[in-house]
Amino acid sequence: MNWMTFVSKLVESLAWPIAAVVLVVLLRDDIRKLVPFIKRFKAGPVEAEFEREVKALREAASEPSKGAVSRPAVASQAFLVQLAELHPRSAILESWVRVEAAARMVLASKGTTTGSYLPAARLAEPLAQQDVLTRDQVTMFNELRRLRNEVAHAQGFEPTVESAKAYIDLAVFLQGHLEGSV
Repeated sequence: MNWMTFVSKLVESLAWPIAAVVLVVLLRDDIRKLVPFIKRFKAGPVEAEFEREVKALREAASEPSKGAVSRPAVASQAFLVQLAELHPRSAILESWVRVEAAARMVLASKGTTTGSYLPAARLAEPLAQQDVLTRDQVTMFNELRRLRNEVAHAQGFEPTVESAKAYIDLAVFLQGHLEGSV
């Protein structure tokens, strides 16, 4: 291989990477403006969607900061926060299990169970019909269930400790509200 062939191959192999870098440098201000609108960003184990959605749900639900939480839910929260420090995914899954159990307990205590199993996706409506949950709380219930499903089924995704704690706050609020209505 002579030196002209070498230079030609070198330019050929570096053309697109150099063009991409130059384009990013030239458009960096515009790219920076678009970052807040990114719905999903995935690069290896990093996933921004879950964190953003938990934050949005927390902002939309101002109730957790106002409402009183039942004593069992407070004890539950302390355990779940400790678990989040060790394994955020497990803490989220366990938080949801407790919300779902509280919802089933309320339905059983009100005698609204028909004897057949209700899937979690259908638990919120009977609770709203019994005036146990407001429409906003039904939305929170459904969003928490959806986020739990994302965590449970996403491969290679580990939520951050902060997002797990935010999820726990919302779940404990809902759990406490449900337990308080029995």
